[in-house]
Amino acid sequence: MRILINASNLKKGGGVQVGDSICRELNRFQQHEFTVVLSSSMQDTYNEIKKMPNIAVCLYDLKNDWRTVLFGYDEFLDGVVKEKKIEAVLTIFGPSVWIPKCPHLCGFARAQLIMPESPYYTQMNGYKLIINRLKYGIRERAFKRCSNSFYTENPYTTERLAKKWSNKKVFTVTNYYNQVFDQPEKWREKKLVDFEGITLLTVTASYPHKNLGIAVEVAKVLRSKYPEFRFRFVITIDKDEYPANIHHVEDCFEFVGKVNIAECPSLYQQCDIVFQPTLMECFTASYPEAMRMERPIVTTDLEFAHKLCGEAAEYYSAVDADACAEAIYKVATDGSLRERLKVQGKIQLESFDNYNERARKLIELTAGESRNLESTNII
Repeated sequence: MRILINASNLKKGGGVQVGDSICRELNRFQQHEFTVVLSSSMQDTYNEIKKMPNIAVCLYDLKNDWRTVLFGYDEFLDGVVKEKKIEAVLTIFGPSVWIPKCPHLCGFARAQLIMPESPYYTQMNGYKLIINRLKYGIRERAFKRCSNSFYTENPYTTERLAKKWSNKKVFTVTNYYNQVFDQPEKWREKKLVDFEGITLLTVTASYPHKNLGIAVEVAKVLRSKYPEFRFRFVITIDKDEYPANIHHVEDCFEFVGKVNIAECPSLYQQCDIVFQPTLMECFTASYPEAMRMERPIVTTDLEFAHKLCGEAAEYYSAVDADACAEAIYKVATDGSLRERLKVQGKIQLESFDNYNERARKLIELTAGESRNLESTNII
Protein backbone atom coordinates (compact mmCIF):
# COMPACT_ATOMS: atom_id res chain seq x y z
CA MET A 1 0.00 0.00 0.00
CA ARG A 2 1.13 3.56 -0.68
CA ILE A 3 0.96 5.47 2.61
CA LEU A 4 1.70 9.11 3.39
CA ILE A 5 3.12 9.87 6.85
CA ASN A 6 2.25 13.49 7.58
CA ALA A 7 4.39 15.28 10.17
CA SER A 8 4.37 18.66 8.43
CA ASN A 9 2.62 20.36 11.37
CA LEU A 10 4.96 19.19 14.17
CA LYS A 11 7.20 21.92 15.55
CA LYS A 12 8.24 21.04 19.11
CA GLY A 13 7.50 18.95 22.17
CA GLY A 14 6.36 15.36 22.38
CA GLY A 15 4.85 15.27 18.91
CA VAL A 16 8.29 15.58 17.33
CA GLN A 17 9.59 12.74 19.52
CA VAL A 18 6.72 10.46 18.52
CA GLY A 19 7.04 11.34 14.85
CA ASP A 20 10.76 10.62 14.93
CA SER A 21 10.23 7.27 16.63
CA ILE A 22 7.56 6.10 14.17
CA CYS A 23 9.61 7.13 11.15
CA ARG A 24 12.66 5.19 12.34
CA GLU A 25 10.57 2.00 12.27
CA LEU A 26 9.16 2.31 8.74
CA ASN A 27 11.85 0.18 7.10
CA ARG A 28 10.36 -2.80 8.96
CA PHE A 29 7.27 -2.62 6.74
CA GLN A 30 8.69 -3.44 3.32
CA GLN A 31 5.24 -4.44 2.05
CA HIS A 32 4.31 -0.72 1.97
CA GLU A 33 5.66 2.29 0.10
CA PHE A 34 5.93 5.35 2.34
CA THR A 35 6.04 9.01 1.49
CA VAL A 36 7.06 10.97 4.58
CA VAL A 37 6.52 14.72 4.90
CA LEU A 38 8.44 16.19 7.84
CA SER A 39 8.45 19.73 9.19
CA SER A 40 11.69 21.70 9.12
CA SER A 41 11.99 21.01 12.88
CA MET A 42 12.66 17.34 12.06
CA GLN A 43 15.90 17.61 10.11
CA ASP A 44 17.54 14.91 12.25
CA THR A 45 14.71 12.50 11.42
CA TYR A 46 15.10 13.34 7.74
CA ASN A 47 18.80 12.50 7.88
CA GLU A 48 18.06 9.22 9.67
CA ILE A 49 15.46 7.85 7.23
CA LYS A 50 16.32 9.36 3.85
CA LYS A 51 18.30 6.28 2.75
CA MET A 52 15.66 3.72 3.72
CA PRO A 53 14.70 1.79 0.57
CA ASN A 54 10.90 1.97 0.87
CA ILE A 55 10.71 5.64 1.80
CA ALA A 56 10.53 8.93 -0.11
CA VAL A 57 10.99 11.82 2.33
CA CYS A 58 10.84 15.61 2.09
CA LEU A 59 10.74 18.65 4.38
CA TYR A 60 7.67 20.88 4.30
CA ASP A 61 5.95 23.11 6.87
CA LEU A 62 2.16 23.07 6.67
CA LYS A 63 0.88 26.53 5.75
CA ASN A 64 -2.40 27.46 7.39
CA ASP A 65 -3.49 29.86 4.67
CA TRP A 66 -7.12 30.73 4.01
CA ARG A 67 -7.65 27.86 1.56
CA THR A 68 -6.42 25.32 4.09
CA VAL A 69 -8.39 26.79 7.00
CA LEU A 70 -11.64 27.20 5.06
CA PHE A 71 -11.58 24.27 2.66
CA GLY A 72 -8.86 21.87 3.84
CA TYR A 73 -6.74 22.34 0.71
CA ASP A 74 -2.95 22.36 0.67
CA GLU A 75 -1.37 22.61 -2.74
CA PHE A 76 1.82 20.82 -1.80
CA LEU A 77 0.26 17.95 0.17
CA ASP A 78 -2.58 17.49 -2.32
CA GLY A 79 0.08 17.34 -5.03
CA VAL A 80 2.00 14.65 -3.14
CA VAL A 81 -1.16 12.54 -2.76
CA LYS A 82 -1.86 12.80 -6.48
CA GLU A 83 1.70 12.29 -7.71
CA LYS A 84 2.48 9.36 -5.40
CA LYS A 85 -0.99 7.81 -5.79
CA ILE A 86 -1.35 7.77 -2.00
CA GLU A 87 -3.99 5.34 -0.73
CA ALA A 88 -4.03 6.35 2.96
CA VAL A 89 -2.65 9.09 5.23
CA LEU A 90 -1.38 8.90 8.81
CA THR A 91 -1.08 12.31 10.45
CA ILE A 92 1.07 11.79 13.55
CA PHE A 93 -0.89 14.39 15.55
CA GLY A 94 -3.62 16.78 14.49
CA PRO A 95 -5.38 18.89 13.87
CA SER A 96 -3.92 18.64 10.40
CA VAL A 97 -6.29 21.36 9.04
CA TRP A 98 -5.49 19.78 5.68
CA ILE A 99 -8.13 17.26 4.52
CA PRO A 100 -6.59 14.49 2.39
CA LYS A 101 -8.59 13.12 -0.52
CA CYS A 102 -8.18 9.58 0.78
CA PRO A 103 -8.75 7.73 4.10
CA HIS A 104 -7.02 9.49 6.96
CA LEU A 105 -5.99 8.32 10.46
CA CYS A 106 -5.13 11.25 12.71
CA GLY A 107 -3.46 11.29 16.13
CA PHE A 108 -5.28 13.14 18.91
CA ALA A 109 -3.29 14.67 21.79
CA ARG A 110 -5.20 17.82 22.71
CA ALA A 111 -6.20 17.31 26.32
CA GLN A 112 -7.73 20.81 26.35
CA LEU A 113 -10.68 19.45 24.35
CA ILE A 114 -11.56 16.60 26.71
CA MET A 115 -10.49 17.64 30.24
CA PRO A 116 -12.65 20.64 31.19
CA GLU A 117 -12.27 19.77 34.89
CA SER A 118 -8.51 20.45 34.84
CA PRO A 119 -7.20 22.96 37.42
CA TYR A 120 -5.52 24.59 34.42
CA TYR A 121 -8.82 26.36 33.81
CA THR A 122 -9.46 27.41 37.40
CA GLN A 123 -6.36 29.59 37.24
CA MET A 124 -7.66 31.58 34.27
CA ASN A 125 -9.59 34.83 34.45
CA GLY A 126 -12.77 35.33 32.44
CA TYR A 127 -11.03 36.92 29.46
CA LYS A 128 -8.48 34.11 29.14
CA LEU A 129 -11.23 31.51 29.42
CA ILE A 130 -13.12 33.10 26.53
CA ILE A 131 -9.99 33.29 24.36
CA ASN A 132 -9.11 29.71 25.23
CA ARG A 133 -12.58 28.44 24.32
CA LEU A 134 -12.50 30.27 21.01
CA LYS A 135 -9.04 28.92 20.16
CA TYR A 136 -9.86 25.34 20.99
CA GLY A 137 -13.28 25.61 19.41
CA ILE A 138 -11.49 26.32 16.13
CA ARG A 139 -9.14 23.39 16.70
CA GLU A 140 -12.02 21.05 17.49
CA ARG A 141 -13.69 22.02 14.24
CA ALA A 142 -10.42 21.33 12.39
CA PHE A 143 -10.13 17.91 14.03
CA LYS A 144 -13.67 16.90 13.18
CA ARG A 145 -13.33 18.02 9.56
CA CYS A 146 -9.96 16.48 8.78
CA SER A 147 -10.74 12.82 9.51
CA ASN A 148 -13.31 10.42 10.90
CA SER A 149 -10.68 8.05 12.28
CA PHE A 150 -8.43 8.90 15.23
CA TYR A 151 -6.01 7.28 17.63
CA THR A 152 -5.14 8.44 21.14
CA GLU A 153 -2.27 7.45 23.40
CA ASN A 154 -4.13 5.81 26.25
CA PRO A 155 -7.51 4.11 26.88
CA TYR A 156 -8.57 6.89 29.26
CA THR A 157 -8.30 9.47 26.47
CA THR A 158 -9.92 7.14 23.93
CA GLU A 159 -12.94 6.67 26.17
CA ARG A 160 -13.39 10.41 26.62
CA LEU A 161 -12.92 11.24 22.95
CA ALA A 162 -15.21 8.46 21.73
CA LYS A 163 -17.92 9.75 24.04
CA LYS A 164 -17.41 13.33 22.85
CA TRP A 165 -17.33 12.43 19.15
CA SER A 166 -19.65 9.45 18.99
CA ASN A 167 -19.67 9.46 15.17
CA LYS A 168 -15.88 9.01 14.96
CA LYS A 169 -13.75 5.89 15.14
CA VAL A 170 -11.22 6.14 17.97
CA PHE A 171 -8.42 3.64 18.58
CA THR A 172 -5.75 3.37 21.28
CA VAL A 173 -2.03 3.16 20.52
CA THR A 174 0.05 4.24 23.49
CA ASN A 175 3.11 6.43 23.62
CA TYR A 176 6.51 5.17 24.75
CA TYR A 177 10.07 6.38 24.95
CA ASN A 178 12.02 6.91 21.75
CA GLN A 179 14.18 3.97 20.65
CA VAL A 180 17.32 6.07 21.02
CA PHE A 181 17.05 5.37 24.77
CA ASP A 182 17.92 1.75 23.92
CA GLN A 183 20.83 2.74 21.67
CA PRO A 184 23.58 4.19 23.89
CA GLU A 185 25.92 4.44 20.93
CA LYS A 186 23.66 7.23 19.58
CA TRP A 187 23.45 9.23 22.81
CA ARG A 188 24.82 12.77 22.77
CA GLU A 189 26.08 14.32 25.97
CA LYS A 190 24.31 17.42 27.28
CA LYS A 191 26.52 18.45 30.17
CA LEU A 192 24.86 20.20 33.11
CA VAL A 193 26.66 22.59 35.41
CA ASP A 194 28.36 20.69 38.25
CA PHE A 195 26.13 20.64 41.32
CA GLU A 196 26.18 19.10 44.78
CA GLY A 197 22.56 18.40 45.62
CA ILE A 198 19.31 17.06 44.18
CA THR A 199 18.64 17.73 40.48
CA LEU A 200 14.99 17.79 39.37
CA LEU A 201 14.58 17.41 35.61
CA THR A 202 11.62 18.60 33.54
CA VAL A 203 11.81 17.72 29.85
CA THR A 204 9.21 19.82 28.11
CA ALA A 205 8.37 22.56 25.68
CA SER A 206 6.99 25.81 27.13
CA TYR A 207 3.25 25.15 27.15
CA PRO A 208 0.92 26.91 29.65
CA HIS A 209 -0.70 23.67 30.81
CA LYS A 210 2.71 22.36 31.95
CA ASN A 211 2.41 24.78 34.91
CA LEU A 212 6.17 25.32 35.03
CA GLY A 213 5.83 28.51 37.06
CA ILE A 214 4.92 26.57 40.21
CA ALA A 215 8.60 25.67 40.60
CA VAL A 216 9.38 29.22 41.81
CA GLU A 217 6.95 28.94 44.72
CA VAL A 218 8.15 25.41 45.42
CA ALA A 219 11.74 26.64 45.58
CA LYS A 220 10.75 29.31 48.09
CA VAL A 221 8.94 26.78 50.26
CA LEU A 222 11.86 24.35 50.24
CA ARG A 223 14.32 27.08 51.15
CA SER A 224 12.14 28.28 53.99
CA LYS A 225 11.31 24.87 55.49
CA TYR A 226 14.53 22.98 54.72
CA PRO A 227 17.37 25.52 54.52
CA GLU A 228 20.05 22.81 54.43
CA PHE A 229 18.43 21.03 51.47
CA ARG A 230 20.25 21.73 48.20
CA PHE A 231 18.29 21.34 44.99
CA ARG A 232 17.87 22.73 41.48
CA PHE A 233 15.27 22.59 38.72
CA VAL A 234 16.66 21.78 35.26
CA ILE A 235 14.18 22.66 32.51
CA THR A 236 14.56 22.18 28.76
CA ILE A 237 13.45 25.66 27.70
CA ASP A 238 15.23 28.99 27.37
CA LYS A 239 15.20 31.31 30.37
CA ASP A 240 13.14 33.93 28.54
CA GLU A 241 10.41 31.33 27.92
CA TYR A 242 9.91 30.65 31.62
CA PRO A 243 6.47 31.91 32.70
CA ALA A 244 7.44 33.27 36.15
CA ASN A 245 9.92 35.63 37.78
CA ILE A 246 12.77 33.67 39.38
CA HIS A 247 14.08 36.66 41.33
CA HIS A 248 15.57 35.56 44.69
CA VAL A 249 15.76 31.90 43.60
CA GLU A 250 17.83 32.18 40.41
CA ASP A 251 20.43 29.74 41.72
CA CYS A 252 17.72 27.05 41.97
CA PHE A 253 17.23 26.95 38.19
CA GLU A 254 19.18 25.85 35.16
CA PHE A 255 17.61 26.39 31.74
CA VAL A 256 19.24 24.24 29.07
CA GLY A 257 17.09 25.24 26.09
CA LYS A 258 15.61 22.92 23.51
CA VAL A 259 17.37 19.57 23.43
CA ASN A 260 17.75 16.96 20.73
CA ILE A 261 16.13 13.58 21.37
CA ALA A 262 19.57 11.96 21.46
CA GLU A 263 20.60 14.35 24.25
CA CYS A 264 17.74 13.38 26.56
CA PRO A 265 19.26 10.18 28.03
CA SER A 266 22.28 12.21 29.15
CA LEU A 267 20.02 14.61 31.03
CA TYR A 268 18.19 11.78 32.77
CA GLN A 269 21.51 10.26 33.81
CA GLN A 270 22.48 13.52 35.50
CA CYS A 271 19.20 14.00 37.41
CA ASP A 272 17.87 12.49 40.62
CA ILE A 273 14.13 13.08 40.21
CA VAL A 274 11.88 13.69 37.19
CA PHE A 275 9.48 16.51 37.99
CA GLN A 276 6.30 16.89 35.92
CA PRO A 277 3.94 19.63 37.24
CA THR A 278 1.62 19.29 34.22
CA LEU A 279 -2.10 19.97 34.68
CA MET A 280 -3.44 18.02 31.72
CA GLU A 281 -2.08 15.42 29.33
CA CYS A 282 -3.22 12.79 26.92
CA PHE A 283 0.27 11.38 27.42
CA THR A 284 3.76 12.69 28.07
CA ALA A 285 6.82 10.69 27.03
CA SER A 286 8.63 12.04 30.10
CA TYR A 287 6.89 9.39 32.19
CA PRO A 288 8.14 6.30 30.28
CA GLU A 289 11.51 8.00 29.70
CA ALA A 290 11.93 8.38 33.46
CA MET A 291 10.88 4.77 33.97
CA ARG A 292 13.34 3.56 31.34
CA MET A 293 16.19 5.54 32.93
CA GLU A 294 15.18 4.38 36.42
CA ARG A 295 14.43 7.80 37.83
CA PRO A 296 11.64 8.43 40.38
CA ILE A 297 8.77 10.67 39.28
CA VAL A 298 7.05 13.48 41.17
CA THR A 299 3.89 14.63 39.43
CA THR A 300 0.37 15.98 39.88
CA ASP A 301 -2.35 14.08 41.74
CA LEU A 302 -4.68 14.08 38.74
CA GLU A 303 -6.53 11.22 37.08
CA PHE A 304 -4.56 11.21 33.83
CA ALA A 305 -1.25 11.02 35.75
CA HIS A 306 -2.45 8.09 37.84
CA LYS A 307 -3.63 6.29 34.69
CA LEU A 308 -0.19 6.71 33.12
CA CYS A 309 2.13 6.26 36.12
CA GLY A 310 0.23 3.95 38.43
CA GLU A 311 2.42 3.19 41.46
CA ALA A 312 5.53 4.60 39.78
CA ALA A 313 5.14 8.21 40.96
CA GLU A 314 4.83 10.33 44.09
CA TYR A 315 1.78 12.57 43.65
CA TYR A 316 0.92 16.00 45.04
CA SER A 317 -2.13 18.28 44.92
CA ALA A 318 -1.76 19.88 41.50
CA VAL A 319 -1.57 23.62 42.22
CA ASP A 320 -0.40 23.45 45.84
CA ALA A 321 3.25 24.57 46.07
CA ASP A 322 3.56 23.44 49.69
CA ALA A 323 2.32 19.94 48.84
CA CYS A 324 4.66 19.83 45.86
CA ALA A 325 7.63 20.84 47.99
CA GLU A 326 6.82 18.12 50.53
CA ALA A 327 6.56 15.48 47.80
CA ILE A 328 9.93 16.49 46.36
CA TYR A 329 11.61 16.52 49.77
CA LYS A 330 10.08 13.15 50.65
CA VAL A 331 11.40 11.45 47.52
CA ALA A 332 14.78 13.20 47.75
CA THR A 333 15.39 12.08 51.34
CA ASP A 334 13.80 8.61 51.38
CA GLY A 335 16.04 6.12 49.61
CA SER A 336 13.65 3.20 50.01
CA LEU A 337 10.84 5.22 48.41
CA ARG A 338 13.06 6.10 45.46
CA GLU A 339 13.92 2.44 44.93
CA ARG A 340 10.26 1.42 45.13
CA LEU A 341 9.28 4.02 42.53
CA LYS A 342 12.04 2.79 40.20
CA VAL A 343 10.86 -0.81 40.50
CA GLN A 344 7.25 0.19 39.90
CA GLY A 345 8.39 2.18 36.86
CA LYS A 346 9.79 -0.96 35.24
CA ILE A 347 6.48 -2.71 35.87
CA GLN A 348 4.45 0.21 34.53
CA LEU A 349 6.47 0.30 31.29
CA GLU A 350 5.05 -3.11 30.42
CA SER A 351 1.55 -1.60 30.17
CA PHE A 352 2.55 0.55 27.15
CA ASP A 353 3.04 -0.34 23.50
CA ASN A 354 6.77 -0.20 22.87
CA TYR A 355 8.08 1.71 19.85
CA ASN A 356 7.99 -1.42 17.65
CA GLU A 357 4.41 -2.22 18.62
CA ARG A 358 3.30 1.39 18.26
CA ALA A 359 4.59 1.66 14.70
CA ARG A 360 3.10 -1.69 13.73
CA LYS A 361 -0.33 -0.86 15.13
CA LEU A 362 -0.43 2.57 13.49
CA ILE A 363 0.57 1.23 10.08
CA GLU A 364 -1.96 -1.59 10.36
CA LEU A 365 -4.69 0.82 11.39
CA THR A 366 -3.86 3.22 8.57
CA ALA A 367 -3.90 0.43 6.00
CA GLY A 368 -7.07 -1.01 7.52
CA GLU A 369 -8.87 2.31 7.39
CA SER A 370 -7.97 2.58 3.72
CA ARG A 371 -9.72 -0.72 3.10
CA ASN A 372 -12.71 0.13 5.30
CA LEU A 373 -13.36 3.79 4.54
CA GLU A 374 -14.41 5.66 1.46
CA SER A 375 -12.92 9.15 1.21
CA THR A 376 -16.40 10.50 0.56
CA ASN A 377 -17.27 9.70 4.18
CA ILE A 378 -14.84 12.34 5.45
CA ILE A 379 -16.67 15.52 6.49
